[in-house]
Amino acid sequence: MVNAGGGAAYPTGLRVAALMPAETVSGPGRQLAALARALSDVGIEFLVVLFERRRRPTNEFAQYLAERGIAYRILEDRGPFDLRLARQVRRLLEAWQPAVVQTHTYKATAVAYVLRRLGDPWKWVGFFHGLTSENRKARFYHWVDRRMLGRADRIVVMSREQMKLFAHAVTKIRVIHNAALELARPEDGGGAGGAERLRLNTLFTQLGRPRIGVVGRLSPEKGVDVFLEACAVLAAHGMSFSAVVAGDGPERSRLQTLSRRLRLEQQVHFLSHVRDIRSVYGQLDLLVLPSRSEGLPNALLEALQADVPIVATRVGGVPEVIGSSPAAVLVPPASADALAGAIEDALAAGAAPEAKSARAEITRRFSLSRRVADHLALYGDLLDHPSLSEGSAVAR
Repeated sequence: MVNAGGGAAYPTGLRVAALMPAETVSGPGRQLAALARALSDVGIEFLVVLFERRRRPTNEFAQYLAERGIAYRILEDRGPFDLRLARQVRRLLEAWQPAVVQTHTYKATAVAYVLRRLGDPWKWVGFFHGLTSENRKARFYHWVDRRMLGRADRIVVMSREQMKLFAHAVTKIRVIHNAALELARPEDGGGAGGAERLRLNTLFTQLGRPRIGVVGRLSPEKGVDVFLEACAVLAAHGMSFSAVVAGDGPERSRLQTLSRRLRLEQQVHFLSHVRDIRSVYGQLDLLVLPSRSEGLPNALLEALQADVPIVATRVGGVPEVIGSSPAAVLVPPASADALAGAIEDALAAGAAPEAKSARAEITRRFSLSRRVADHLALYGDLLDHPSLSEGSAVAR
């Protein structure tokens, strides 16, 4: 299946295919979609190849791509050891003839690794978005992923901190930071999107201020348990507040149990996955990023773009983005007391003009045009293509 977007002749004639097993709209998915649209504007033909398990509901990410006019195809994935999937990808790439193939996540890396061993000629750029740690299986997959990425022509990481994970392939590493994307409101205002907005608006009208929130996947490395413990500290200090947790994942049940044990049912509300995340940022007085580890969290860049005050842990690419600016308050990871103290300080400081100005400046620095320029430079280096390198200077 392919959508109507794509198929035009572009000045450079360069084709890029991105393999991404995704059925929901994640942070990396939004980044990829924005990049695909922007690269098409400078003459790059882009195709997103999705892997979809059998008998699953409608692919939300495919719909997201279609709404934005981005060419995509869906290939059936029958399970962890589906060699048929590699054959499908090979036939597709042989027909479409990309110069560059990008891979995102372990499954895409595994397929590209097999095809590379079979001698397929395209250049391979492997993207590493970060680690999850919910179970041994996930940790094993990440370990194998890093080993297989060593066969790629280039490895793209989200922060300088992540470079340490690829000491075995240091000459291939490039750091390309995510972009601070403007969050568009979903188009389907009369359907599921309208119902979601109504649900969110109803909830937030019932929540007192200040409103603090966490946005992201509910897995151990995101540190939402530390956030809940910090909320318990704030409640013990007699502070009145409301909190929301927007996201879903393997930790949800455990986190809800912890919230009840900490007697936070009146303060903390779990929203599950939210498609219209812009509506959440618009209702928050403070975003909290309590992660134990990170690459470069999209929630950080989204909050900067939305001009929401931020408290975050000093992990991964977060210090690279914030630096010494007042755009966010940074604290050590895994400390509920430090996090609670920073939340109290940030709420007391309110919307300080210097912090607002710093958030705007970082948003400009981490623009989509900068990311496009970095990708053009990457492709130019990889393909020894001088005009792409020249285009990167124009894109900046």
